[in-house]
Amino acid sequence: MSIRRHRDFLRIWAGQLVSNLGDGVHRVAVLWWARQATGSNMAVVAVALATTLPMILMAPVAGTLVDRVDRRRLMIVSDVVRFGTSALLALLFAADLLTLPVVLVAAVVAATAGSVFTPAYMASITMLVPADDRATANSLVGVNEAVAGVLGPAVGGVLIGVWGTSSALWFDAATFVVALLLVLASRVPMPARAERTTDDSSVDADGPFAALGLLRRDRSIRDLTMVAVSLNTFVAPVPVLMVALAAGPLALGGTGFGLLEAAIPLGMVVGFVLGPRLSTVRPAPLVALAVTSLGIAFAGATTLALVAGLTFVAAGVGVGVANTLLPTRFQNDIDPSLQGRVFALLGALGQIGRPAGLLMAAPLLAVLGPRGGLAVCGACMLAVSWIGRSGVQGPLPATTPDLASAADEPSEQRVPDLG
Repeated sequence: MSIRRHRDFLRIWAGQLVSNLGDGVHRVAVLWWARQATGSNMAVVAVALATTLPMILMAPVAGTLVDRVDRRRLMIVSDVVRFGTSALLALLFAADLLTLPVVLVAAVVAATAGSVFTPAYMASITMLVPADDRATANSLVGVNEAVAGVLGPAVGGVLIGVWGTSSALWFDAATFVVALLLVLASRVPMPARAERTTDDSSVDADGPFAALGLLRRDRSIRDLTMVAVSLNTFVAPVPVLMVALAAGPLALGGTGFGLLEAAIPLGMVVGFVLGPRLSTVRPAPLVALAVTSLGIAFAGATTLALVAGLTFVAAGVGVGVANTLLPTRFQNDIDPSLQGRVFALLGALGQIGRPAGLLMAAPLLAVLGPRGGLAVCGACMLAVSWIGRSGVQGPLPATTPDLASAADEPSEQRVPDLG
């Protein structure tokens, strides 16, 4: 079956391709405004925190909403809210009324809406795409994020430089309109709620912390979650170490550093293309994580910038393959009625891991330098992947009913579109 048959998924995905591009533009615009308007680095940090903390704090509530409320409606409301915040910032900027407190409040509101949209989107893939095509769907999601991550800041920089910050904010608002229209044109069935069993008596089986109960009961899912969160932690210092590597041992200029930094995203795009082809190879996720780990560990072992760049490309390929296959594992192995809470929990834990990882960058540089720091990060990633291999290499075939296939059939099993 071809992914082209799943038009509802493709509509929402196309909307996210545009919306993610807008997110990159928006991030550059508000951070640049914060620095220019206040002259304070702390203001930039405050804005950055305002965009990340809601995902951590809202995870239990957001996940429960996704599993209990129509996911299509949640995505619509989320896009409407985020359009409103971007449009408000653009209007206030044009009127010269924009202040840091307003930007912080808008960032919190938009991030709260995003904390609901992301798990709703990821959990909906199970209902929109059959198991055989989920790896392809997740590879498209990954390509979307990688491409937007490269193009978003670039487009934002051009818009700010040519037409000013207001144009970047209006651009972001317009992308939410596109995403909203495509969600409105799509149908997203809801899964049947899982029945409570006697094994669930000690946990809140249908409450906001059901995902924690699942992790406690299922070692494979627990190991997979541990790997995903730990990798976020040990990957976080890499961009900082990469700057030090380029400026120090490799003696690169700004252009050379830019090319070096683009190496991992370039490799990720290749990995996302390869990922679906490896979805039936059981060791593929573990091998991909090993390639990523070794690529980062050995990136600083050369004095040649070209070799370091190729090593980072290889690491990116591993990231792309892993980020295709591991979300597919979650979608295939976890009951669809719990996936909203699981993806919300993963997002929250990932956000916690990144700041913790960034705090490691300074001591690594001070004690070991960029080469040693990269080696330590790579070694830690490899160790975590091996420890959690039972989760990483878990059963690939779907263990839950293929609800997306049933949703494609014009029968009474399909949840009515509630508009």
